[in-house]
Amino acid sequence: MWLIGMMGSGKTTCGGAAALQVGVPFFDTDRMVVELARIPIPTIWEGVGEEGFRRLEARAIADVPGSGFIAAAGGGAVMAPENREHMARGGPVVWLRCHPEVLARRVDGGDARPILEGAKSVIDVLTKLLDERSPLYEEVATDVVETDRLDVADVVAAIIEIWQR
Repeated sequence: MWLIGMMGSGKTTCGGAAALQVGVPFFDTDRMVVELARIPIPTIWEGVGEEGFRRLEARAIADVPGSGFIAAAGGGAVMAPENREHMARGGPVVWLRCHPEVLARRVDGGDARPILEGAKSVIDVLTKLLDERSPLYEEVATDVVETDRLDVADVVAAIIEIWQR
């Protein structure tokens, strides 16, 4: 199972908790990128930019096994067709959908999130990114969980319910 959605939607927190509860491996492609590069994401962006980061991200996604896992994909991972194809083959793809205003509160100013660095309005950047990515999230998603008004336990329960189908 793949979890997709914007930064702050709950993919890592809720996905990790759900995987623990159902007893399957959890993969976080952002963490995998850091392991591949052996440097933090902001440093990757400084050195090779978004394009270099996306190449590493595609490699991380390709390294996730075919089934029997829960994985959190980076927010922009859906931008690459090969990533969407790989995710679609890996079982359900769950879009954790959330509005930009809520996301902005959750990401708390964008620390360690290079795409938000220097933004005058985090909400404006998140709105633009969501507008660009939503059609791609929608294309690959088999299920949608609206996370705006849910706490972690509720999102975890929704993920587990989808997992158990």
